[in-house]
Amino acid sequence: MNSLEIVRKFCPKVQEVRDATRDITIEVTPKDVSASRKREHVECAIATACRRAQDLDGVIIARTTAYLVKGVVATRYHMPVSTRTEAAVFDRGGGFTPGEYRLVKPFHQMGEPSRRNGKNGSLASQHGTPKHFTHGIRASLQGGTRKDA
Repeated sequence: MNSLEIVRKFCPKVQEVRDATRDITIEVTPKDVSASRKREHVECAIATACRRAQDLDGVIIARTTAYLVKGVVATRYHMPVSTRTEAAVFDRGGGFTPGEYRLVKPFHQMGEPSRRNGKNGSLASQHGTPKHFTHGIRASLQGGTRKDA
């Protein structure tokens, strides 16, 4: 499944997905946190803050990727470890600490091969390390829109 197909599951009018060319900082306020919902790609605290701060038509926050939608164009960002850790804590029932969070331009452009070339496509398979699955957080975008992930 490509990025455009993933985004269209949530925002059907999107016609193009672009990679971000610069990092952005989003301020998550207490009001954003109170208006958000756990394990929801489009209603989590970061999505709520992005929509408010950037006047967006849609936001999709996945585990490692964020798509910010304006009109028919979605812009793809990478979620740094600090940002996605806070989202995972929130999904598991912890609070979301208001503050500034970064979304960064992707490390590699869409269509470029990634470093993942192991048996099952993960870095872990290249090194013989077992793959770890994190439970109790939002579902993978490629796996659908399940709410029980």
